[in-house]
Amino acid sequence: MRTSRSKARTEPRGQAELKKRLVEASWILAMEGHGDLVWGHASVRAPGSDTFWIKPTGMGLDEVRVEDLLLCDLDGEVVQGTGPRHIEVYIHSEVMRARPDVCAVVHTHAIHPTVFASLGVPLQPVTHEATVFVPPDISRFDETTDLINTPERGRTMAHALGNRDALLLVSHGIVTSGTTIERAAINALLLDRATRAQLLLGNAPIKVVSNEADGLAKRKLLLSDAHQALRWGYLKRDLARKRGETEGSLKGPGRGRR
Repeated sequence: MRTSRSKARTEPRGQAELKKRLVEASWILAMEGHGDLVWGHASVRAPGSDTFWIKPTGMGLDEVRVEDLLLCDLDGEVVQGTGPRHIEVYIHSEVMRARPDVCAVVHTHAIHPTVFASLGVPLQPVTHEATVFVPPDISRFDETTDLINTPERGRTMAHALGNRDALLLVSHGIVTSGTTIERAAINALLLDRATRAQLLLGNAPIKVVSNEADGLAKRKLLLSDAHQALRWGYLKRDLARKRGETEGSLKGPGRGRR
């Protein structure tokens, strides 16, 4: 794995802003229950390139700062930054290789969708959130329940994701994608809520759910720019309230690198 300690003294404004948004999304994912100690990661593609920013291993989603981020290429190699990369970097690199439309990827071990995936039952549009993913039923990756720690596994997983933006990794976690880091993160949050709602039913029979026409109408609304902006705006305000952080705090000493 090659690393580079050299760094330009000044960074393009768009690139710096993109990295801040990645850190902010990581903090929001952690705030919303997607943290798993130092595991789980989010990435964002560097514009106009085959590289992406991702946090280093050994650091929680809630601990990462802008200066901690690593720039990796589609072979999973570190091209900028000094920290060790996640061994599951291939989740990100292979999705971005297969999907030029994807600009961000999220992988977490969110407990509700992970448990739900093991049931082997279809996701039902019990809630508004579920309509983002069904119909058709959300895909599951079950070729292995082990880590996606090789390019080959990454490619197979990316194939399972296909042209959709959410995938259940059976007995492992989830993968979501999007055209922005905000959309990829929101997809992870919506999937968590959708699966959690269905799990709450337990063994009770599902008698009434959204029909297909209603479901598709809800999907259009939930995925609209306006609705996404409202949701993300609230999450940013909630993050500020709970952390007491300002935008400037996205940069600064990293916390408790392990």
